Amino acid sequence: MGISPTPGTDAALDPDLAHAAGGIGAVVAIRLRELAPALRAVAPAGAEPTLALETLTLEPDDPLDDVTLAACVHAHDAYVAARGRPGAVSPGALALARILTWAARAEMLGRAPVIRWIGPPSRRPGDAAGHSVAAHVLLRDPDGTAIRAAAVAVVA
Repeated sequence: MGISPTPGTDAALDPDLAHAAGGIGAVVAIRLRELAPALRAVAPAGAEPTLALETLTLEPDDPLDDVTLAACVHAHDAYVAARGRPGAVSPGALALARILTWAARAEMLGRAPVIRWIGPPSRRPGDAAGHSVAAHVLLRDPDGTAIRAAAVAVVA
């Protein structure tokens, strides 16, 4: 796996919650395929990178629980596998997955937030009206280098 195991993955969850997280992740992965965030290049000698996930935050503040974390990791892994690169890493996909998982879970509780636009902050259209929701990812490679990614959504 491209992302090293983290607390909140399936092993730490009740089996029913792990199943629910996998279902949410599968739905989010479909949307990630449409958005097509970049994949990190393979490490030297053809080895895939192994990165440790340190933070996966959402603004406005929404605490990261184990189900959300597992859903984001499932979505990420399904996305990179669909791109033909199982084991690769896409920090941007993790950031997008955090927003999309938040929206999917909100939909389960009632009215779903309508995402008018989603993508990297640098590509946000100037005329996109609505409330901003941002996600930030911090990964660390084995030698300690920080890898960051961000995504923003404009919601109605």
